[in-house]
Amino acid sequence: MKTLERLVMRHMRPQVQNVRDLSSLPTKRRWVLKMQFSTSFTALSPYLDGGGCIVRLLFFDFSSAFNTIQPSLLQEKLNIMAVDPHLVNWIMDYLTNRPQYVRMGGQISSTLTCSIGAPQGTVLSPLLFTLYTSDFQYNSNTCHIQKFSDDTAIVACIREGEEVEYRSLVQKFEGWCQQNKLHLNISKIKEMVLDFRRAPPSSRPITIQNAEVEVVSSYKYLGLQMDDKLNWSKNMECVYKKVVCWGGSARKRDTQKLNRIIRRAGSVVGLGLDSVEKVAEQRTLAKLRSILSSESHPLHPVFSHQRSSVSTRLRSLNCSTDRLKNSFVPHAIRLYNAAISDRGSRGKLP
Repeated sequence: MKTLERLVMRHMRPQVQNVRDLSSLPTKRRWVLKMQFSTSFTALSPYLDGGGCIVRLLFFDFSSAFNTIQPSLLQEKLNIMAVDPHLVNWIMDYLTNRPQYVRMGGQISSTLTCSIGAPQGTVLSPLLFTLYTSDFQYNSNTCHIQKFSDDTAIVACIREGEEVEYRSLVQKFEGWCQQNKLHLNISKIKEMVLDFRRAPPSSRPITIQNAEVEVVSSYKYLGLQMDDKLNWSKNMECVYKKVVCWGGSARKRDTQKLNRIIRRAGSVVGLGLDSVEKVAEQRTLAKLRSILSSESHPLHPVFSHQRSSVSTRLRSLNCSTDRLKNSFVPHAIRLYNAAISDRGSRGKLP
């Protein structure tokens, strides 16, 4: 059945390739994670570096997201996308009148016919949910919604307490969910506020379905443990056990923990292994090279704008705080220029 679903999906993808949310499918998880985080934090870091600015992130959670897809609404959306009518009919037949029963030991339950939602664990479910939610889009200079399959977040850059756009977007998304029969799990919806002012005032809470959203200091989003200080300490604590790390803004004591594991592992296998810092530098430079060579990458214009007119170096960014200085773009530029200097060649990419 999964083989058949893959054939259907291969036939369907070209017909919906213009759908913006299609790039957020789990089949491209690794690439999307890197792109979303590098792009988002590149935009947020300079904004937070200014005075009187905060960032509010609202993380939504759906109750049984795939199980709440309404086939009739999905059919209307697929027709608007001009999907082949025969393929739409096949999908409707696939989603409706599905007989289900439970077998436990030698006992079998009565059969229940289901015509709502998409089957769990199938190949088509993530694609169908992405298409089902693709008609809600919002992206401005200060506020946007980002989606990755059923993981949804609203990111708002707020200056001088102006929250009208942010709160309006939250209300619109809540209303859209009700219209499309998507159930929000209020107890699991969380908000995180990034505010680096010395004496930040208390923020007015967000209310969804007459319930206040809890404000948290850290949140696990797309596999990463984010915190409201953007120093990745929470994430380092989590990945410490998995021997995985992020460079740049990582604290010295956190990298020392990982280096101890690396040295211990090296002594066991009898090899000298690279330190966390060296691996992070190598991967940062590799990522920068791939961005410079790919005009379609969202960060390509950012780095291209920093090219020097007299050499192959990149112009450094002015950073007033260590937090901005250690973020990806300034950190990558420093490593890039240092690599050029070490090689003693202006015409060769490090």
